[in-house]
Amino acid sequence: MSKPLFIILLAMIHHLTVQAQSVYVDSNTGDNNNPGTKEAPVFSIQKAAEIISNRGNNIYTMKINPGIYVMDSHVSVSTGKEMTDKRIVIEASILPDDTSWTPEKMPVIANESKKGEIPVNYNFVVSFLIDESHVTIRGIKFHGYFYPNTRYFPIARFNKLKTDLLVEQCMFVGDADISQIQAGVIAHGNEVNVDHCVFYKLRNTVVFFQDSGNGIKNGNCLTNSIIYGASQAVWTVSPDKDFKFENNIVSNCKYVWVKYDSNPTKYSINNCVIVNNQYYKGIPDTIRLSPGEFEINENNVTKKGKVSLRLIGEDDKPLLLGVDEPLPIDYMHITPGSLGYDIGAGLFKIRKL
Repeated sequence: MSKPLFIILLAMIHHLTVQAQSVYVDSNTGDNNNPGTKEAPVFSIQKAAEIISNRGNNIYTMKINPGIYVMDSHVSVSTGKEMTDKRIVIEASILPDDTSWTPEKMPVIANESKKGEIPVNYNFVVSFLIDESHVTIRGIKFHGYFYPNTRYFPIARFNKLKTDLLVEQCMFVGDADISQIQAGVIAHGNEVNVDHCVFYKLRNTVVFFQDSGNGIKNGNCLTNSIIYGASQAVWTVSPDKDFKFENNIVSNCKYVWVKYDSNPTKYSINNCVIVNNQYYKGIPDTIRLSPGEFEINENNVTKKGKVSLRLIGEDDKPLLLGVDEPLPIDYMHITPGSLGYDIGAGLFKIRKL
């Protein structure tokens, strides 16, 4: 066999192996009777999750094609397979750093689950219920729940013993009066890493909840993200050992940081822009949240100025887009030249502009 032919065969085998390790989802062309290959994707995220949980295959990755996905029940992110040196990855098939990416190519998840489907203390609604360690969710856009008076969590981990959850390059878009997201991510336990995300008008962005039982959490961080118009930007409930909050932009929020009185951790904020928020710190009791005071270390934190997002029809400029025109590549990101632009927060690890 000639060397060029041998190389071609190896490449073909590698290509088929990579495809065999992924299940593809497409809300436009998929069919749940399909095998879930790139050429024959399944229709629903629920079906793809079933394939990942099946012991009879070597599939750990879900690739979600552009489209709108309406979930009528939560998806349990777990598997019966061995997780040694493996991780479950749920990601857009076209990621923000791909050269062909545009905002319209982000898969959009909406949720119509019955309120109270997950009756854990409250009547929760959840899209991805994380029941496994070593999970990545990447490149997805989440919209608020159809009814505003709902505790909707797009990504939730209530199992305190699970660890290593990475949420990156995702966009969470809600409105407290119209389509609320109670928290984009809520998670007990250790190693909750939220990076390069955009949170727009959520009630809470990330709630770092209770520890795993040893009294202190470790490995949690919120980095390189834009938080705009939230009621509360970040909640830290149980104590943390090494919490990281850096390279973030927090603007137009009611509270920047909420911490319980029982949590003695002295947190740090590094290289952030925190401007035009009503209150810096909040302390909750059993029935309400009130402005309070606790110590935070600050390093290179800007607290004066105005952040400008790339939105449609901002007050200070004419309407830029017609309904049939594509969204700008930096839609819902800091406009060039605006305060905070140099931080590089947002979906892109590789800056587009």
